[in-house]
Amino acid sequence: MRISRPVARADDVATPATRKRNSSLDAISDLAGSLSHDFNNLLMIMRNCGVFLQEDLGVGDPRQEYVNDLLAAAERAEHLVSQLQAFGRTQMLRPEYVKPAELIRNVSETLRRLVPEDVDLRLSIGAKNATVFVDPAQFQIVVVNLMSWAASRVGGQRRILLSLTEETLNSEDGPEGPGLKGEFVKLVVAKTGKGMDETARRRLFEPKLLSEGRTTANTDLRLASVYGIIEQSGGQIEVESEPDHGTQLKVYLPVASVDNVHAFPAKRRQSTSLDGSEVILLVEDDATVRRMVRDALERHGYTIFEASDGADALRVASMFDEKPDLLLTDLVMPELSGRELIEVLKIENRLPKVLLMSGHTDDEVLKRASPSERYPFIKKPFSHKELAALVREVLDD
Repeated sequence: MRISRPVARADDVATPATRKRNSSLDAISDLAGSLSHDFNNLLMIMRNCGVFLQEDLGVGDPRQEYVNDLLAAAERAEHLVSQLQAFGRTQMLRPEYVKPAELIRNVSETLRRLVPEDVDLRLSIGAKNATVFVDPAQFQIVVVNLMSWAASRVGGQRRILLSLTEETLNSEDGPEGPGLKGEFVKLVVAKTGKGMDETARRRLFEPKLLSEGRTTANTDLRLASVYGIIEQSGGQIEVESEPDHGTQLKVYLPVASVDNVHAFPAKRRQSTSLDGSEVILLVEDDATVRRMVRDALERHGYTIFEASDGADALRVASMFDEKPDLLLTDLVMPELSGRELIEVLKIENRLPKVLLMSGHTDDEVLKRASPSERYPFIKKPFSHKELAALVREVLDD
């Protein structure tokens, strides 16, 4: 039986006021995604220059303390930018066919540590054989962030319930339903407490980073990132609440078909070596980032030819008697984008193995229908060891 309470959904556009509010939320989301790309380039420079210094200074050098502080600050900044990308729906997801019940069980101890000892936490994990197509790490972040939000606002009888079920939904179920049709996994985090009025419900996923204190701002940003992750994963989230009756946050993710589960390719093996001697054509429009990537790969023995954009890359590629071993290219560039460069080289039968890099993740080259057709991708910011490991893996594949 459906509880007859007001429901606010993240995609509710029933009234002009709601349309205006969602338009504002989308504008903030777009701005967050755009800014995160620029921040990722800056953070990658900071992070890797710090690592280079750390490696070159040697053990016992007193300046190592400053380098460690720099790297720690860069790591915290990367976490914040990652949340902005999740909210902006520009985060690079690595979806797999997984069982959410198992993922929740794997973080169950973390969930219990988030909840105060005087709170009655109940986990009801069903749908044990249901499979969904999501990024497993990001799904666990969703679960942890929802629990963190509930634990920080629980009141009344001080109870929190996390449940996972499998449901068949009909898009014509009625005005209080999620408006979905098909087989879904439903994740619910419900808490007792004062609940929310209509205004608070409808603004729940808006970040309040600048308007409130530090603790609340971080919590609200995490909940905003949940909204982005679920939407980017093809799911939906809704809020059910009213004053003095607690709150339920409901996440719906489509169940994956058995055919798709069996068709998903196995992961590539990882090489134990980070070094190589192959020739790499590096294409990056940011000169500082390009120099940093070049230095990182040269430290591992590779021969690097540089190009400042796609058009320059075609000029450099024409100088080769044979194809380079790898094309390492940014996606978003002036003159000729990484995607357009790939297509030109493919037509001219000069396309080597490809590794893409970007702070953006919404390019069409990343959204091919078949997972087997996707080019390997590394998301900025990355460390030089992460880059070297993936370069070696792509070359050995």
